[in-house]
Amino acid sequence: MSDRGLILVVDDVPQNLQVLRSTLQKEGYRIAAANNGQVALRYLQKETPDLILLDVMMPEINGFEVCRELKSQPNLQDVPVIFLTARTEVEDVIAGFGAGGVDYITKPFNMAELLMRVKTHMDLKRARDQLLAYTEELKALNDEKNEFMGIASHDLKNPLTAVLMHAETIATDLESPPALQERGQAIEASARRMMDIITNLLDINRLESGRLEPEYELFDAQDLLTELVLNHERQAQAKGIQIDWKPADELLLLRTDWQLFSQIMENLLSNAIKYSPSGTTVTVGARDGEQISCFVRDQGPGFTPEDQAKMYSKFARLSARPTGGEHSTGLGLSIVRKLTRLIGAELHCETSPGQGTTFCVALPKVVDGLPELE
Repeated sequence: MSDRGLILVVDDVPQNLQVLRSTLQKEGYRIAAANNGQVALRYLQKETPDLILLDVMMPEINGFEVCRELKSQPNLQDVPVIFLTARTEVEDVIAGFGAGGVDYITKPFNMAELLMRVKTHMDLKRARDQLLAYTEELKALNDEKNEFMGIASHDLKNPLTAVLMHAETIATDLESPPALQERGQAIEASARRMMDIITNLLDINRLESGRLEPEYELFDAQDLLTELVLNHERQAQAKGIQIDWKPADELLLLRTDWQLFSQIMENLLSNAIKYSPSGTTVTVGARDGEQISCFVRDQGPGFTPEDQAKMYSKFARLSARPTGGEHSTGLGLSIVRKLTRLIGAELHCETSPGQGTTFCVALPKVVDGLPELE
């Protein structure tokens, strides 16, 4: 018969130890025996059984005290303890579960019942151990994946930046032959698409590995948005899309991470341009209220109810497609949501199929250099 695990039996009555040892060994269990609580605790300092059958009424230290002591030790916390006792009062049963027991068997034993309870808790213990092992293995594999993705993406990004810079120079050089400019534009588009993929992979890797920490600073939200609009005008013009920038009349001070907030708004603006048809307008604005709200509004296809249910998921495939043949990784909105949570911002979306979409990111306003408290 195969080994079904190690059981520690603790009872101060020799006859009980003998009967339990004989019965359980016949079922394929290995048995360790202790005739009092002190002996049991000394044994547990050297060995970790798969299950403990523990008598309650013993001299010097009773079963509840033994259970509380062993449950205080990290290596024994997950070992199931079944109490054995002739005491059947509800208060005793509650005390047993309170001490950390998983079950309660009354004396005199019904051996069929005892064997079934032992088998059930041994199976549960084995399943928990397997699940823990699988979880640790998956965590190790995920850590390796994150490390590989970070290294690979970083090593690809540096040379690709050079390719993108030279391609943009060729594409915008009016003295170059038109055919060469077209080739430069094609190279730039491909390199930019690859850069978007790499950037998104790096971002999601940093977010999921917990290595991204906000660095807070004070700045005017409109300075950041003005810079983003200027950086995206060429992308919008190439598709025949107008960017309507609506700044507020007053300073809109934020205390947050400039880089991460810029990344949020850049993703939203880039998406709006990517999914908007030619001849439409993308509106970028900021407004003062109970919070500072920065928004991007497009006249694109909007999100269907089905799309709204999954649009923040990683690698989401939505019904709307980019209008200029651009590539979509399905990571943009997932990154936006994770980043807004990281910096403590609120993300709102108003959308309707065929009516466009407005994304709004809201943060506490700053008064006298400090965030305003509610």
